[in-house]
Amino acid sequence: MKDRLNSLKSRSILWVIMSMLVGIISAYIWSYSGTQWERHLNRSYIAGIVLFENIKMGEQPPQQIEIESLSGQISKLADAGLFRKLPDVAVSDFITQLSLSPGEGNIRNKNSISITLISPDIQYPIANLKINSNTSLSEKFGDVTRMLSSYCSEPILYMQYGDKPWIRVDGNEIWGCDAAPTDYRIISMLLVFLSLIILISFISNTSLAFQSFAELLSKRGLNKRTGNFQIKGPAELRSMIETINNYLDIEQESLARRATFLSGVSHDLGTPATRLKFRAQTIEDRELKERLNSDIDQMTSMIESVLQYTQSEMKLEELRQISLQSLIEAIVSDFQDANHPVKFIEQESLSVSAKTILFNSKPKLLKSKFLSAKNVIIFARPLSMQRAIINLIDNALKYGRKANVSLQADSQKASIIIYDYGNSESVENLTHLTVPFKRGENAKNIKGMGIGLAIVSTIAEQHGGNLSFDKWEQGLCAILSIPR
Repeated sequence: MKDRLNSLKSRSILWVIMSMLVGIISAYIWSYSGTQWERHLNRSYIAGIVLFENIKMGEQPPQQIEIESLSGQISKLADAGLFRKLPDVAVSDFITQLSLSPGEGNIRNKNSISITLISPDIQYPIANLKINSNTSLSEKFGDVTRMLSSYCSEPILYMQYGDKPWIRVDGNEIWGCDAAPTDYRIISMLLVFLSLIILISFISNTSLAFQSFAELLSKRGLNKRTGNFQIKGPAELRSMIETINNYLDIEQESLARRATFLSGVSHDLGTPATRLKFRAQTIEDRELKERLNSDIDQMTSMIESVLQYTQSEMKLEELRQISLQSLIEAIVSDFQDANHPVKFIEQESLSVSAKTILFNSKPKLLKSKFLSAKNVIIFARPLSMQRAIINLIDNALKYGRKANVSLQADSQKASIIIYDYGNSESVENLTHLTVPFKRGENAKNIKGMGIGLAIVSTIAEQHGGNLSFDKWEQGLCAILSIPR
């Protein structure tokens, strides 16, 4: 077990380390991509400042920026603000206009700049420009070019400084979409998301494998396939299943040896018990002879009871599909043939609740002939189930004079209910009597070894069910519940 825990701990640490590595790589990619973008934006900002100063001084623009002065009719259209009619402006292009002035002065200042942005893709949100009024005009223009580089487009600028002629500026090699660095931040987020999915999937699958095995182990009596559990799942679970299989094999072998031993003892004691009975017949004292015969019968009954209990633990039968009502009716008929007051109370047609999905209506009970109790089919060990029902009916006849048997079922379980007509025992005391060889206070004058309820409880557990008790108007009832 210690090795399995160490293995599980090692695998968990490995997954944590892998997740940390993916996190570090993602953080580096995010940081690298952010740095590259900041450099791109700063480059556009500086290019804008240099471009403005060159235009202001009448010098050549920086490299990778083309400037063309407008003249003639094109210049007049620009002066009139009719940029939509310019030859290189398409009908579908977006036009964004803004003006920059030094300080907080009038935009009609002779040193102000009129800018028109022509983009085939977007309308630039100039309202989001955070331009400080105390900065220089060149820095304000740098903020504009920085904004251009933050969007993927190929804009053309038309600008006029003061009373100078309009110029056409193409700086897409600096702030255009193709000039932008590749943004790896989405890849970084995908890596983190992928590592989280893998880690969560690993944890979920491991947890689900253990949970599924726990449910399978708790319902071992309902397994349609006998034998050991299938070894699958994580290494820790496989090791656990192998250990449990080994334990079950050892337990089954131990039960088989115990049953063989008790069977041999029962057989071997049969001969001397028979001789003792014959010899007891020679005793003239009638009272002594009866006591001796009673002791011999009690001894043989005790051995047979232990053998029956051990055989019930071994689950020698294979699970089969059986009709539970047919089995009960056959048992009740046998008791009735022997003139015992046993009666089967057939339940009316079963019902299921249903409600409409589209409306929040109250559930309605639906009845159908297809829901008859005769259609209650379960997987069970027929002889074991028969023995359990017979033991419960025998108990009801011994301590409650007569027995009524009923069958109730739903989609989850089937319950066999045996009603008796005795009131001498409480529900709590009956629950304690499922221990082998323990009998109630009202059993002093009734034959038995106190093994019947223990066998029924064992058979119920082998089928994944349970045995419980309850009161009703005229006595007590035993409820044998079996999952379907």
